[in-house]
Amino acid sequence: MQKKIKIILDTSWWISFIVSKRSFGFPAFFLDNRMRICFSQELKNEIISSLAYVRTFKRINPVNFELFNNYITYSAKIFTSKSVVVICRDPKDNFLLALAKDAKADFLITRDGDLLELKQFENTLIVTLPQFLKIINKTL
Repeated sequence: MQKKIKIILDTSWWISFIVSKRSFGFPAFFLDNRMRICFSQELKNEIISSLAYVRTFKRINPVNFELFNNYITYSAKIFTSKSVVVICRDPKDNFLLALAKDAKADFLITRDGDLLELKQFENTLIVTLPQFLKIINKTL
């Protein structure tokens, strides 16, 4: 059995998806059974609290929000973060690195400069979505 590629998508990616005016479904790699999207309760909480801002709340695309909820409920792999990580320039991002460590993630997909400057944390490559797609298209 082939090892699944474990991926973490940061909060900003999820918020962008949920408030997108277009309802086009998830990118193809979500549906690829060789991939596993990793979550933690901390990530879910940060997404929900970010959506609660009035400006953001008014922009929620109900179709994409339902896709997100269904994905979290039925498909995502939820990990309990036990590690304590304190290496990121922005301490609020350390929970994503802890998730990467505990999930043994292959990729952390982000637009956050504080995370991207690290390039790699343990065995997790920290990349943008275009970088990830370029890498994954070469390997699959």
